[in-house]
Order: sequence, then structure tokens, then C-alpha cells
Amino acid sequence: MSEKKSHTTPLQKKLASQIVSWLKSEQIAAGFRLKEAELAERFGVSRTPVRAALNYLQEQGIVLSLPYKGFELQQDAIGIRVPDQSAVPTAAQEQVYMEILLDLFFKQPDSRFSEQDLIQSYQISRPVSQALLRQLERDHLISKEPGYKWQVNPGLNNLQHHYESYRCRLIIEPAALLEPRWQLDQERVEAIRHRHLAAIRQPNRVSAWELFQLSADFHEGLMGCSGNRFLLGMMQQQNRLRKATDLISMYLKSSVVKACQRRLDILDAVLAGDNTDAAVQLKALLENDIRVMETSYQQLSDCSAQQLKQWLQDSFKPR
Repeated sequence: MSEKKSHTTPLQKKLASQIVSWLKSEQIAAGFRLKEAELAERFGVSRTPVRAALNYLQEQGIVLSLPYKGFELQQDAIGIRVPDQSAVPTAAQEQVYMEILLDLFFKQPDSRFSEQDLIQSYQISRPVSQALLRQLERDHLISKEPGYKWQVNPGLNNLQHHYESYRCRLIIEPAALLEPRWQLDQERVEAIRHRHLAAIRQPNRVSAWELFQLSADFHEGLMGCSGNRFLLGMMQQQNRLRKATDLISMYLKSSVVKACQRRLDILDAVLAGDNTDAAVQLKALLENDIRVMETSYQQLSDCSAQQLKQWLQDSFKPR
């Protein structure tokens, strides 16, 4: 009989993500013991939510409960990925988020703004504006200034900035597949492969957000096998940097089936032990991604404000 999973609240899942972020920042290695009392003191909460958060992490296979000894970390922290439950916007927020992205990229807005500016510009409620500000901050698009102002991060709407980011990946990612200490994490790679197959079977159910997450997990999954924690850290940073541009490209012209099939071919090559072929295919994939990004950026740069608004409305029509 399978073990029944505990009910974990959004706040407890948020605490679990905070624990993981701390472990990552300290580059904690597998085997580290996590104790409820110490974590409760560190995060300023009682032991009850800490226990629930650790149980949630155990359900994810990240920690293991040891009788009278706390919880033991089951993998190096740098490779951990826990879904951030607050990182995915609601359906009502998603269209506003994309509208903000388009304005940030193509309308040269003021570099500093307040939450009230956001509420008035997009006709949204304060709870929605607060959720969107948290999302934009997590995506490294804005940063909080002292007081009540937010700062748009420099380089956001600079095509050269994004081009250089992709070129960096093109140099490093294929080479990582050929690292001497490469070791296939078969369970993780096969799980990513199954998710791609599911997306291909029902492409109309895959949102741009979900398509981006598939892509991010694919690239981080391969880097995680490289045997080099710095390569994995670089990939995690690049995924954060590229999210905004990739979301726009995915809304504009991405085919779920084609995008997933390209990555699926690379996963199959890796699972077959042919990393040389996988590296060649990965290089071609990234070169194609650069072309798509540049085309999408230029296409939208040439649009009027009314055309951008109409494109956004069309993008959110039921498929």
C-alpha cells in the first residue's frame, strides 16, 4: 500500500522553498542533517510548520526522516529543484503579466514606478498587483528600492543583452555533455522525457508557462549530469535571465510539438549513450532558439501599441 501524502499548505510549501534556497546558498552536500529546532530559529517560525515543510521535502525525495536524528539531505543542494507554488500566476494574472512584459520590453517605460502606478496603468486590484510584483521580482525583471518605488532592471529590453546570454549557452551547454565526469541521472532524464511525450500528446493543454518550464527543466537536467556544480549553477542563472524573452517568443510563434520533439531527440540520444550526437543536436537547437528570439523581438519592436494589444488578446483566445 502506498504511503498517503500529507496535506501541505501554500505557506508550508513556501517555507520548504525557503529551506531549499538556504541550502543552495550554502552549497550543502548530501548527508547533511536538518533539525526542526534549528530551522525554526533560523526562519523565525514554530517547529510545526518546519515539520510540515520537511515532510513535504521528503515526499519530493529531497530529505529522509531518520528516527531521533532529524532529516537527512539526500542530494547535493545545488541540484535540488522544488516547484515554487507561488511562481505560477493565476489565469487572471497571466494576461496582465504578459501585458507588463510587452510594455517593459517595447514601450520604454519609466525606469522607476510604484505599486500605485501599476494599479492605475493596468486597472488591477492591490492583491493582484502585489502578486505580480512578487512574480516580476522573482523573474529578476524589477528590484525593490528603499521606500515604495520599484526599479526596472537594466538590460531588460536590450536585444544585445539577450543575444549574448544565448551565445554563452551555445558555447557551454553542448560542451557540458562531453565532460569527462558526465554521469547520466537516468531517473531524472526519463522523467523529463515522459513529460515531453505527454506535452506532444496534448499540445493544446500546454501553456507558454508550462512550455518554458519544460525547457528549463530539460536544460538543467542535462547540466545536472555534467558532474560540475558550476555548470549547473550557470544554467539555473541563465534560465532566470531568459524567462521573459522566451515567454514572449513562446506566445508568439512556438509550436509545442516541434519544440518538445527537438528536445526529445536529444534526450533519446543521451539515454542511448550517444552524447556526441546529443551535443550536435543541442547546438542546433540553441542556434534555432537564437533565430526565434531575434525574429520575435524584431517583429514585436515593429508593432504599434494597438497591434501589440491585439496580438496579446489573440494569444489568450481559447485554442
